[in-house]
Amino acid sequence: RRLLRPPGAWGSMPFVQQQTATAYLQNPEHINGSHRDLEAEQTLLRQQQQQQQPQRGPPRSDLVMVFPYKTRALVRWGEAAMDEESRGLQPPTEKEKHRMETWQAKRSTVLHSLSDSGLILMLYYSRDRDEIFVRVAADVNHLRAVAEMRRYKLELKPQYLSAFAEYKNDYAGRRELNYSDRCVVSHIYKSHGGNDEAYPQPGAIFRTVDRIRLIDHIVRAMDHNCAGADVGQLMHEGDLLHYFPMHEHKKLAILDKDWFKCFAWGTHIDEVRDYFGERIALYFLFMSHLNKWLILPALVGIPLSIVELPQPFALGTPDNFTAIFLCIGMGFWAVFFIHFWRRTAATHALKWGTLGMGKQLEPTRPEFVGVSRINPVTGRVDRYYPWSERIWRVLFSASVLSVAIVSLVFCILVLFCLRRVFHEQNVRFTFMVINAVVVEMFNAIFTNVAKWLTDRENHRAYSEYQNHLLAKTVVFKFVNCYVSLYYIAFFKDNTYLFSVPMECVNSDCLNDLGMQLAVFMVTRLTLQNFLELGLPYLLMAYRNFKERRTFHMSLFANPLTIMPDLSSAEKQSKKEDYDVYEDMDEVLVLYGYTTLFVVACPWVPLVALLSSILECFLDQKKLVFLYRRPFPMPAANNEPWDTAFDIFGILAMMTNTAVIVFSSNAFEGMSHAHKGLMFLGIEHAMIFGRLIVSFFMPAVPTSVKVLQMQQNVMVHRHLNLGGEEDDHETRANAMMTTQTPPPFVFDADEDEEEG
Repeated sequence: RRLLRPPGAWGSMPFVQQQTATAYLQNPEHINGSHRDLEAEQTLLRQQQQQQQPQRGPPRSDLVMVFPYKTRALVRWGEAAMDEESRGLQPPTEKEKHRMETWQAKRSTVLHSLSDSGLILMLYYSRDRDEIFVRVAADVNHLRAVAEMRRYKLELKPQYLSAFAEYKNDYAGRRELNYSDRCVVSHIYKSHGGNDEAYPQPGAIFRTVDRIRLIDHIVRAMDHNCAGADVGQLMHEGDLLHYFPMHEHKKLAILDKDWFKCFAWGTHIDEVRDYFGERIALYFLFMSHLNKWLILPALVGIPLSIVELPQPFALGTPDNFTAIFLCIGMGFWAVFFIHFWRRTAATHALKWGTLGMGKQLEPTRPEFVGVSRINPVTGRVDRYYPWSERIWRVLFSASVLSVAIVSLVFCILVLFCLRRVFHEQNVRFTFMVINAVVVEMFNAIFTNVAKWLTDRENHRAYSEYQNHLLAKTVVFKFVNCYVSLYYIAFFKDNTYLFSVPMECVNSDCLNDLGMQLAVFMVTRLTLQNFLELGLPYLLMAYRNFKERRTFHMSLFANPLTIMPDLSSAEKQSKKEDYDVYEDMDEVLVLYGYTTLFVVACPWVPLVALLSSILECFLDQKKLVFLYRRPFPMPAANNEPWDTAFDIFGILAMMTNTAVIVFSSNAFEGMSHAHKGLMFLGIEHAMIFGRLIVSFFMPAVPTSVKVLQMQQNVMVHRHLNLGGEEDDHETRANAMMTTQTPPPFVFDADEDEEEG
């Protein structure tokens, strides 16, 4: 593997010229000017001395860019063409030569921009020399300057309520103003990395996710002394193959070892947030919230399932006296679940500094296509696609969705008709399994169709793309997954379908409904978990096999030559990109199966609990072993998924109530009008209970609001007022390098919610 290093790649390239305080503090004439804060002067001296110490080696490379070098591994090209000629490689065609020359020109332009912006680059060939890997790093001074310019928020020490504040470099002040404009705030930022990297090391205030975000800003932004690389356009045109953060294997080993506490129960969710960012941490925090809330209905469902055992051991049907109590209990559970999740999310969002976070500027999707224009907001050249052209594609997507839903309902009804025709041959269960397999097949097909339709709509940002994709998939999958269950519950008994008389199994629609729901759950869990874990592994194994085969065919004619191992960056480039959207989509469907018809199958929450824990385990394995490290995205909640789960909860409450009132024998003697009034009474009572709880226990807890205001006051007092503090004891404690426990307010709030 040949190492490529452009001129000045390892040199010191300051991002912006910083004003230093060493001259002021070491000059006796200046020292006599002000003695107001000796501790601040000592802090500045220590900081400047550390910045002047020579680095032992290049800093850690946090990002990787993979550029194409040759069109094929069998092509002879570049500075090693003479050596490759002896290995029997083929000369390039004119088309291939032109393509590789274009790559070389664009690659050179990007690398010069990165180097001129002050980034540290390490370049080397891939194993078969068809790609060039560029590992991107930045020194601490560079990151500090970018953080201050970008107004990047960092966490303060626990003595300052662990608030988040914009980063500021220390400023010694001006002599002519008697140093009244001095600002010394570096000691208030929290250090990370434990004892080996504790403050006052200059880089300890940045976590790995902070470095990734800052370096990514330097790469993409058009600001002064930034590279301004249009990563999305480069990837869209094939001039850049991959762009991803590097994994940290020691931290991955810790996360894998403590997977239950980190990913399934949420005890160590901060470790997930510090490695993957807030977006993925909120997903696993939601999963831990779901796991905890499923424990009670799972425990209650066990004895209720025993009551439903076949006669003469038990009642033999879910249509018994326990159904109405289960309906009311799960109704309140469904309407309160997301409300209390929002309280948990708000508590952690404040802890992570994302509560009240406004809309963030998102990078352009690589697939976005548009014409170049001057952005009226930024005044810079970017790509633009008018909404007047997109609206026709959105209408086309809506038409396809409508036709797909109508066709789907027709296919499901045909299956029910065939099931009735062949019921004398005892093939009811066979058709139940066929129905479940057809549902999963349609889910997979329409997921790809929905992605194709959303790609055609040509959305610029990831959030806009996912919102439109979510709208399509939720509507289709709700009809696809649950239309069979709704038909059994409300329309099947004593009706005609295509002139065929229909009836429930043993004239008990709740028993029939529970059997079909059980088949749906088992089929989905079996197929989905197998594909979720097996497909990425098979793809990665195929790519590695193809890589080894190409290597032996291209570089060495001697079959006894030992093939060197892939570099860490090259191994990670063979993996897939992780998208939390797919996992949230799976959980939403599982949540619907668990809550919509739970009165017909009380043991479903227990299966859902076990499935949810298994889902956390598989998702953790995918993130750790099978996927590239995703870019850490800040987030304050899981929207729009929170709204989707809330809608499913309301529908679950109404559906279970309707099943008890209209389909069970609990209100058999009532007229349809009285049943309608009973349904409205139960449903409105549950909604009214939700409103009362929301009034006394709002989505953002009062303790969180108070702490947020206290943090704002703390930041204003100690950062915006130039570092002047009234409490000198607090300053003295903050200057200490020992860590102190975080504020107890979070634990108190969590205990209050759990109680």
